[in-house]
Amino acid sequence: MSKYFFLDIDGTLFSPVINGVPATALAAVNEAREHGAKIYLCTGRLLGECGRYLDYPTDGYIFGAGTMIYSGGHRIYDHPVAKKDIEKIKKILDKYELGYTSEGSAGAYSNSSGYESALRYFGAGETDRRELKRRAMDNGFYPETDQHEDDPIYKLCFYTGDEKMFEVIRKELPSPYHLIITMRDPENINHIAEITDGRISKATGIQHVMQNEHVELKDTVAIGDSENDIPMIEFCGTGIAMGNAQDAVKKSADWVTTDILDNGIMNAFVHVLGKDLKNV
Repeated sequence: MSKYFFLDIDGTLFSPVINGVPATALAAVNEAREHGAKIYLCTGRLLGECGRYLDYPTDGYIFGAGTMIYSGGHRIYDHPVAKKDIEKIKKILDKYELGYTSEGSAGAYSNSSGYESALRYFGAGETDRRELKRRAMDNGFYPETDQHEDDPIYKLCFYTGDEKMFEVIRKELPSPYHLIITMRDPENINHIAEITDGRISKATGIQHVMQNEHVELKDTVAIGDSENDIPMIEFCGTGIAMGNAQDAVKKSADWVTTDILDNGIMNAFVHVLGKDLKNV
């Protein structure tokens, strides 16, 4: 039976430091597929934020941390957030004057301070504002004023310079929504958390793929770096944390590979497939 790899994007496949995917990571993915492995991108991003990855050598996608799933060339699962719940969550974030992004099928839409945080994330040291906006657009990020009312929203993210806000917001969220910290960046004071339906995760997304493709748990491999990757890392037959992963993610993993910019993906594939990857 082929191994099914479920790869996170941000911090695992995509590095904001280089604003791109390391060449060795893409080479490893290609080589693994040539040897029969199945590759799924399993990301917190939604479809509209993944345009640059849709022509990658993959077999399917789990978007929005499990809320939208494509497998076998078809969308097999779709679970947007109810509009009334989006408004409730936005009111909470607005009360604390937090920057946020609403992530929809066609794109991600940020309020004014949220958009500035997104520009910093995708900037990779760039200072020219026109270039910063281009990079954000390449990743499907737009100002909130560009959002179309008919574009369903699947999750929200917010940005803060004060990590204490994570607990404040967590306590105010209505059921069944919960908060997961996706990035801590004390150097740039740009911490990020996502708000999703607590009944859905990357692990439940993988379960839908397993049912659709008749995959056994022992043949599944998850690779990630942030807290929203913990459910899939703990669920899959083999769970791998990136060398740059948060400490909690490393503790949840069966094995820790090297940093994303130190051949992390390549080493993870070699760890699982070993001698089968002769050319990597």
